[in-house]
Amino acid sequence: MARIVTTWQENGMLYTLTETPINSENTTPKAQSSEMISIFQYLGNRTPDQGTGAKVYQHAKNVGAKYEAGDLNTPSYQGKIMLYERSFLDTYFNNNTATTSIVEEDDDLPF
Repeated sequence: MARIVTTWQENGMLYTLTETPINSENTTPKAQSSEMISIFQYLGNRTPDQGTGAKVYQHAKNVGAKYEAGDLNTPSYQGKIMLYERSFLDTYFNNNTATTSIVEEDDDLPF
């Protein structure tokens, strides 16, 4: 139930400013953060690197995050998948950046 606060015209465009009361039915950020999705969905329908699923699952168990098993039946994949809260995946993938190790090689250079 949005209510029009004001309208105005500028450069041939009509602008309308509305307001919507805050209630539990239209607060999407909380609903979106508790949405259960797979890692594949979270990564934009991209297959994660080998071993990512096991690492995410282990981390979810360690920190007590909410997760559940789901079934997927598509032409390209049939079987069990793990679903996690979007907020958990946000935290996991933003805090666990890939680290690369630097290997020093002996290349016989004097410096």
